[in-house]
Amino acid sequence: MSFLNQLRDAQGRFGRTVPQNLEPVEIPAETPTVEFSKNYHTAQVYSKGFEFAFMSDINGTYQQACTFVYCKDFLHDAVWAMVNKTKWEVWGFKYDTAKDVPLDLGNCVFALRNTSYKGKPEDFHQAREACQEFLNKLEAKMGFQPTRIYEVPNKSAPCWLIVGDKGWQHAPPMVGLFTLVIRVGFMHQLGDSADTTLQKAKDGKIKIGTDSGYAGNRDCAYISSAWKGIQAILKHGLDIFYEKMKDNYPADLPKRGASLHDQFGPVNFTSAATKKNARGDWTGSRKAMPHWYREKYWE
Repeated sequence: MSFLNQLRDAQGRFGRTVPQNLEPVEIPAETPTVEFSKNYHTAQVYSKGFEFAFMSDINGTYQQACTFVYCKDFLHDAVWAMVNKTKWEVWGFKYDTAKDVPLDLGNCVFALRNTSYKGKPEDFHQAREACQEFLNKLEAKMGFQPTRIYEVPNKSAPCWLIVGDKGWQHAPPMVGLFTLVIRVGFMHQLGDSADTTLQKAKDGKIKIGTDSGYAGNRDCAYISSAWKGIQAILKHGLDIFYEKMKDNYPADLPKRGASLHDQFGPVNFTSAATKKNARGDWTGSRKAMPHWYREKYWE
């Protein structure tokens, strides 16, 4: 049975449909070649911790497609620009489809690094197997092909290449959720269920530290605040969103009243499900994308 048919079968058992534009893309069995480019300054809340950059498979080499960032919101900004074949600039971050390496829309591919581990790469890399297990257990719930994580060289810090299902970028909240569960997966214990690790995070029983400037130290609070949205996604998968990826990144999304950069991460995606303004109107991503908030998915 082909992978696509396996995916249809798995999602059918959960009462889901395969997104119309979902085509399987082979995940490499061996560690791929990577090529990093220069990074530049962006205005961010965090100044250290876990950093992500999109990577794209260009003729067999995974090339860096955007600067490394701590904040996941820059990443869904870039996907919106890619889907709409345009450019986007915010807080010093720039992504221009006419000039930059095109994002890989066949898989969701990140490089993850952390300069705090520069002198102790073994401490960073020892978490790889557990993180991959955690992600794969979540992906089994959603009918995604399993993520693969590879150790790759980066001159600035220990680094992973993370090649995941394209479903992780099917809608803006999914991009932020992927980065969040990757970081939480760094603290996953091999053999634990994904539900156990998520519950530990929700209860504040796992955390990386207390420095508020370190990307990752707020993740327990993020899991707790986004809990209802995360559970809805794990239960219903991509059925929450539009079937076609482009419909989840409409060209006029930045003009729909909700900030493209600030209102589409998993926390605000969740809070928008119940949040109204003083006039009783829906706000944030629910105002911008009401299709995502059909009641049957949020009961």
